[in-house]
Amino acid sequence: MFSLISLSNNACRRASQLFITILIILLLGKLITLVPVMHQLQLADTFNAAEIIWFLAKSAALVVFYFFARFLIEAIPNNDGACSFVKGIAEPLTALLIVIMGQALLWQLLAPFVDAVGRTIYYSIAIILIMYVSVWLILRAYRHALYLVDAVGKIGGYLSRFIPKQKAVCPQCHAETSSNAHFCNKCGHKMQESLCCSDCGVEVSEGQSFCQNCGSTLSQVTTQNH
Repeated sequence: MFSLISLSNNACRRASQLFITILIILLLGKLITLVPVMHQLQLADTFNAAEIIWFLAKSAALVVFYFFARFLIEAIPNNDGACSFVKGIAEPLTALLIVIMGQALLWQLLAPFVDAVGRTIYYSIAIILIMYVSVWLILRAYRHALYLVDAVGKIGGYLSRFIPKQKAVCPQCHAETSSNAHFCNKCGHKMQESLCCSDCGVEVSEGQSFCQNCGSTLSQVTTQNH
């Protein structure tokens, strides 16, 4: 248990370090692009220095993001709950994010040199790759969906503790008891019977002519214990 906790804490620390590194790379790259000379210096008559620096910064951040995601997935506990669901879909979700960001980043570099046919081929390959990873993500989500269902059920059970239950008052000793109890849990007195519609079973009031639920005539009613 101690080694598992230590491993998880170590993975969290590494993930935190890499996340901070990503922020620093992007911030530093953006600051460099704000230098005026970077927009004046042309490279290969196509890109200026600011565009190249920002492209390199985003590329480096994407590479670091891959390692960040690996340590973050490792740090997620496998406790047969919502965390297990997240851990199960984290790998294909990370791959999908990298593919989407990577293809967009690569296209920024290739776009000036590619004609219409090359653009069509590139987009087709990107779409096929994105669809492939998306199917992988869907299959993983399906396999681990029961973990999420169990987690929702546990949360519902926990929240139900805070929902006040319906109570009935005993006409004999005036003690509170469950609304569906047949006898008082304090004095044993039989709880008062209520009138119900003979067609739909909804509780009605004495002297009522029609059921408020189904509209049936209340010439005949049944009794139900409170």
